[in-house]
Amino acid sequence: QLVVFGLSNQMVVAFKEENTVAFKHLFLKGYMDRMDDTYAVYTQTDVYDQIFFAINQYLQLPNISVGNHAYEKRGGEETALAVCQQFYKRGAIVPENDTFDIDPEIVT
Repeated sequence: QLVVFGLSNQMVVAFKEENTVAFKHLFLKGYMDRMDDTYAVYTQTDVYDQIFFAINQYLQLPNISVGNHAYEKRGGEETALAVCQQFYKRGAIVPENDTFDIDPEIVT
């Protein structure tokens, strides 16, 4: 069982890593593989440029991707990209005894 679990876990990790690299190349403007894997934007203009590039790449996926991807359809219309973040309203970690105090309310 341990070997089967290890092989299964290794496949999940490889899948995640390979997809992360693919997404970086697709959605980060000018991304190139580097040994230190650093990538940053420094100005407000750069941030907006990156966001618009990622949105445009997302909208172009049916034309540029090799894989089979589909957008969600609602009432005959395909959905556009939606970017949102979710956070716990409050959370604290106590390192002395490895406990977490998390308010389960989620802020979107």
